[in-house]
Amino acid sequence: MGLDVLFYDKNDKEIGTYEITEALHNEIFNSKKLWRSYLELRKISDYYLSDEEYEGQALLELITDLKRYKMFINENKQGEYQNLINDISHPAIKKIIVVGD
Repeated sequence: MGLDVLFYDKNDKEIGTYEITEALHNEIFNSKKLWRSYLELRKISDYYLSDEEYEGQALLELITDLKRYKMFINENKQGEYQNLINDISHPAIKKIIVVGD
């Protein structure tokens, strides 16, 4: 069970998706890690309460949180984690919605 990240352009048209796999989610939100210190990142820690919208400054802050948090991600998940950062950082992306179950 992963989280879906929906991408929207400046016209509020959905232009793509990304799945944060269950394995990557578990890696990011491992109980032994300091994810609670990252204000925007922690909003998507719970699968069932994760319907979050990021736009403008909030999206930029989420990207910053993800970049700063990268040092805590296990080497075998670095590629998948970087793909998430790259995808939501694309200049065409103006808003994302993270959808949980």
